[in-house]
Amino acid sequence: MKLYATPLSHFSRKIRILLAELGIPFEWVRPPGVMDAVAKDYGDNPLLRIPTLVDGDHTLIESDHIARYIVAKHDPRDWFGVNSVEVDALNRLAVANGVMANEVTIILAKRGGLDITGAVYFAKLLTAIEQGMAWLDARIAPDAPFDYRDIALICMWQHVEHYGLVAALDRYPRIATRVAMFADRPSVASTSPAESKKLVS
Repeated sequence: MKLYATPLSHFSRKIRILLAELGIPFEWVRPPGVMDAVAKDYGDNPLLRIPTLVDGDHTLIESDHIARYIVAKHDPRDWFGVNSVEVDALNRLAVANGVMANEVTIILAKRGGLDITGAVYFAKLLTAIEQGMAWLDARIAPDAPFDYRDIALICMWQHVEHYGLVAALDRYPRIATRVAMFADRPSVASTSPAESKKLVS
């Protein structure tokens, strides 16, 4: 099993955490860089994105599709509720993913040399990030068991912290508390941005 991923990718980190939780070994394949435009460097992902999972003759793209494939093959009890179709669970995952996707767009725009200052489109993305985080903060269930929504929430929150895209994170105290609850969990601690940054050469 090969996972095409970069160390600081929060979408890839969701899969790294899930694989660690399930004790599934994998080979990590790193693309030359996030601006690389060769599909084979992304595991033949035509969208030139990560993560991509290659398992024998099967190639999976998009983090949640990968998670569902892994669970179907290795975790039939679905301990982390990856396949939950409960409406609130679906919406919380969608909002966390949306925040993460907006972050990627902003970060790659800056890396590509765009000056996004004053651009209405990028202002909208930043507003959506903040509103998405407020929406999630209002829906935290403090005593709920650790699940796939938490994995997404942790990856989203720590990525926002790492890149400093959102000011005054203390506006979202329930997210901060929920993430702190699991920060020392081995799968989480070993894949944190600080630990992952050590892998960047």
